[in-house]
Amino acid sequence: MPGQGRIDYPDHIVIMFADVSGSTQLYERLGDTDAHECISQSLQRIVQHAQRHQGHLVETIGDEAMLMFARVEDATLAAVDMQKHFFSSPVHNGHFMKIRIGYHFGPIEYDEGHPFGDTVNVAARVASLCEAGRIIATDATVTDLDATEFQLRPYQTARVKGKSRPIRVREVIWDREDATSLVNATQMTQLTQIDSAPLQVQLYYLGKVYDLMAGQAAFVIGRGSQCDLIIDSNLASRAHAKIEFRWGEVVLIDHSTNGTFVEAQKGKRESDGVSLRLHRRETTLQGVGKIGIGTSIDKASEVNLLGFKVGSQ
Repeated sequence: MPGQGRIDYPDHIVIMFADVSGSTQLYERLGDTDAHECISQSLQRIVQHAQRHQGHLVETIGDEAMLMFARVEDATLAAVDMQKHFFSSPVHNGHFMKIRIGYHFGPIEYDEGHPFGDTVNVAARVASLCEAGRIIATDATVTDLDATEFQLRPYQTARVKGKSRPIRVREVIWDREDATSLVNATQMTQLTQIDSAPLQVQLYYLGKVYDLMAGQAAFVIGRGSQCDLIIDSNLASRAHAKIEFRWGEVVLIDHSTNGTFVEAQKGKRESDGVSLRLHRRETTLQGVGKIGIGTSIDKASEVNLLGFKVGSQ
């Protein structure tokens, strides 16, 4: 890891994502300067708690920290300490923040010290399910934790790319007073096929419109001549990214060197208006927004910028 020296990790590790909840509303309420300082201080404290439990920062993106641990017990203790800290301790100007934490233990690959692969994708998917102030992990990750030290309860199930069956997710209880509270009925319901109308996507690029429909093959974007949408830019990789329809969702997957940037228009969703950088990771596309190929949205030229709109057929 940059700035940390060489770290020898086993071929199975914990990948954790911890992010500041409600950052979009925070910017609207406090303004750019105060909100940025609140998020910056929150990320610093997340990393400090991880390091106290033998964790290491992989990267921070926007309001999110990606962390790695060698042991599940260390990751769980770090997550519990993080939630207890933010519950009782304010950050900049006395503002109390809430964070969400999701993690998964599994096999890992490295690219110049940066972890990638199925475990990262599963951890990111788990984190996306988490509510503010909670800690969740895959059932397989936490099932062997000492029951006298950690309390768990069912959270929900979720579909994950490459998995033939949904994965079960459990919540780690950090607030013992909350340990007997009832689990929301929707969280206990296993996800099934989406009953609503199939999704469709419109991509807008250099004056052209590309219509993508549920059921079609993955739509590949990149510099290579075999791509469905060719980006004539040195910032784009040959097969830079692709869009898939998966279990009632539209998923953007990055395979590039420089990354893919996504920004949805401001709206009611927590992620709306926040710029997200993907680097060998994936995210769900919703609503209307922009995609930067190899560069951030604000720095993208016309050739590196796509628009998207997700709706029902």
